[in-house]
Amino acid sequence: MTIIQRRGPKRVFVLYPLPNTLNLEVTDNNESKLRVAAYCRVSSSSEEQISSYNAQVQYFKNYIIENPEYDFAGIYMDKGISGTNLRRREDFNRLMQDARENKVDMIITKSLSRFGRNTLDCLNSIRELRALGVDVFFEKENIHTKTSEGEVPITLISAVAQNESLNQSENIKWGIRRKYEKGCIQSIPSGKFFGYNKDEAGKLIINEAQAIIVRRIYQEFLEGHGYYKIAEHLTEEGVVTECGNLVWSCSTLKKILTNEKYKGDTLFQKTYNADYLTKRRIKNNGDLLKYYHEDTHPAIIDKNTWECVQLEFVRQAGFIKEHSTNKYHQHSKELPFSGKLICKNCGHTLIRRESKRTKDKGEYYWCCKRYRAEKNSTVEQDRCCNGIRIKDAVLAEMFIKALNQLI
Repeated sequence: MTIIQRRGPKRVFVLYPLPNTLNLEVTDNNESKLRVAAYCRVSSSSEEQISSYNAQVQYFKNYIIENPEYDFAGIYMDKGISGTNLRRREDFNRLMQDARENKVDMIITKSLSRFGRNTLDCLNSIRELRALGVDVFFEKENIHTKTSEGEVPITLISAVAQNESLNQSENIKWGIRRKYEKGCIQSIPSGKFFGYNKDEAGKLIINEAQAIIVRRIYQEFLEGHGYYKIAEHLTEEGVVTECGNLVWSCSTLKKILTNEKYKGDTLFQKTYNADYLTKRRIKNNGDLLKYYHEDTHPAIIDKNTWECVQLEFVRQAGFIKEHSTNKYHQHSKELPFSGKLICKNCGHTLIRRESKRTKDKGEYYWCCKRYRAEKNSTVEQDRCCNGIRIKDAVLAEMFIKALNQLI
């Protein structure tokens, strides 16, 4: 269609495309509908909360499907997850991602506390959703986040919910500590505890297959094997750790060798939650009381053996300090004398070096860590040692001679 418009003395021709009459009467009913999703959450797996959780899911599903103005976009559910931290709320994070991908127009949830109990996280999520054009409706408070006046009451209500979470956390901690005082082993979470399982009542029972490995670790350690060697043997034999790993680490072995639970005792409150929002656990270095109870469960290691292992730790630590070395067990097939030779003058361990002197350049020798090899050394005089210097070949010859005498 051509329309002629007059502008002064000249004529201006404006061309408009003809309308497509084929689809004039074809309409998409879903274009005007809102894609609505629901978010449901309960913080524990108690029977009462699970019942509430199922009721929420069924209610919102029927509510959205039966509304002719809504297009059902799904139910997002976090069961038995705290609302103080976003990290573990998988479905909430999936909902946020779907909103970013323009799959949701509106979110309905039971109340602000179900959406989140951390004020900062809650507000940041709401602001991001509003920037994406996604409305959040809190049914209990009757608040829509798209309205300009919605953020103020949301902030206040969320702060109250966060404070309620703090009070609840303190009440739970108080109850747990009373159980610690009584020596209640059921109050300690030990889902992955090598050598033990928990029965239906929450009591520790010995896992006989793993207990054999625990006893072997204690025995080999007292026989003089270091962490590295014991871990190497277990890894080669395909023994599985408490976390299901096939590779054993030195840190795992040290935990087993120092854990008092293997002798049947329990030290309560070794760690604690430093922040009720993040649930971050830290080591208790005297910040809170610790409770020690004897014979709280069956022992895998007898008390005398366990105490001998702890005394060996003390002895090794004393050796390391006295001889200024970084570790007790040295594992080197190429250098079997490493960490085993002691300077007679200052008590430090000997190390192997390559000679740079003209007369024996390239030969290896053993000397004290603090040996001053050059006159112009920058090392302070009081830190130097004029101790022994013995060639590698001479040391090997001395060792073979001593070995033959023993045989």
